Amino acid sequence: MIKTHSIKRNLINSISAIFGLFIIIVFTFVDISVDDWAQQQFTLDLQEKTSQIKNITHNDIAPITDDSSSHYVYQIWKNNQTIKRSASLRSYPELDLLHTNIPINSHKLVNVTMPDNEQGQALLSSYIQRHKDGSSDYMYITVSASTKRLDHVTEILDILLIGSFLLSMIIMRVVAKKIVLQGLSPLESLNKQIKTFNNNNGSNNNFIFNDSTPCYEIDLIIKELNNFLTINCNSIENEKRITSDIAHEIKTPISELITLTEVHQRFPDDERLAKTFTNDILQISNRLRLIVENLLLLQRTSSTIELYKEPLDIVMLLDNIQQTLTFKYPDITNRIAINIQLESIIIADEFSIKTILTNLIDNALFYSLPTEHIKINVLNSQQNIIIEVINMATVIYSEIEIEKLIQPLYQYDRSRSSDSRYGLGLSIVNNICTINQYLLSITQATTGNFTVTVYISK
Repeated sequence: MIKTHSIKRNLINSISAIFGLFIIIVFTFVDISVDDWAQQQFTLDLQEKTSQIKNITHNDIAPITDDSSSHYVYQIWKNNQTIKRSASLRSYPELDLLHTNIPINSHKLVNVTMPDNEQGQALLSSYIQRHKDGSSDYMYITVSASTKRLDHVTEILDILLIGSFLLSMIIMRVVAKKIVLQGLSPLESLNKQIKTFNNNNGSNNNFIFNDSTPCYEIDLIIKELNNFLTINCNSIENEKRITSDIAHEIKTPISELITLTEVHQRFPDDERLAKTFTNDILQISNRLRLIVENLLLLQRTSSTIELYKEPLDIVMLLDNIQQTLTFKYPDITNRIAINIQLESIIIADEFSIKTILTNLIDNALFYSLPTEHIKINVLNSQQNIIIEVINMATVIYSEIEIEKLIQPLYQYDRSRSSDSRYGLGLSIVNNICTINQYLLSITQATTGNFTVTVYISK
């Protein structure tokens, strides 16, 4: 099973790790600094004790208390001969402190084992004692002290620092968790809304995601979700309408076939029915075939089609389309006025351009009066090749109705009774333009001129 990653957990762990590392560095620096300071104080104390012993030994100064309970022990050598020992060494008459040769007028701090076997440190120092008569002696002194107190202090400081570190980590973890939870609250709110949306089942038509605490990043997600809902609801409604219209368009010829066949079965000897039966069946079947072919073409152009772009002769292509539509419009040559103003050839997919022009010209001829001319303009601009199909429409469409014309199987009320129109032409044109990334524009002037424009980028 794949482990699910948690943004909240990752953020809390990341913040804790970063600040924890920072705290470790700070506390380590503090610990080292305190240990160094304690060691320096211990060393200064040994140096002061050494100076004090020197003064007592070589000057007529009253001696300080020197008993066996003192935690300092010392020993002084004169020309490598012991001349004085601390009272605490009386219990160890055979024991001498560390005595090594070091440069004159220098000192050295070393770790030693005290006479009572405790760990300690010794300050080794050498100097020259000059007498009043001008003579001098080479002197050597070793002062040792137990580091038990020093170790005890440093241990206490380490415990305090470790405790402070753990407390800081706990506090920082709690604060990080609170900050992250507060920062993720808009996301939690959005998640609750999504759960509500999922539990609403079919009653989500008017559902809108909203952000109670405005947040830039969440606002972008909410905007895209609402946009998706709008598109999805529109698509569902459009699919319902298309399904209903497809059923209506197919049901009508099927019902006619069934009715015609039942009538012929009931009256098989009726010459009037027998005379036109075959032609009627063929006509209805052809109409049903055209509906299915157009629906298949609509489905084909709704997805990606294979495009093969090549140089096209627009004049030859328009002549070919006119010949194809001659059976429907015998006077097509007289009704079409073609204006071609091109400075370069059109490079495009032949199937796409031919399908677009065929549907636009067919619609223009059908939805205009027989006495009206259709204008086809092929113009050249700096960035696009513009194809315009203009006809004088028999009705004035509103802006909403013009937008609906590209919807599959949408037909204006006055043309619904036509057996040869299915409301698929402009839908197919729109799909092909989308696949080829052409811009499609449908407008109608107040005079009634209906213009469909296709912009083909060069």
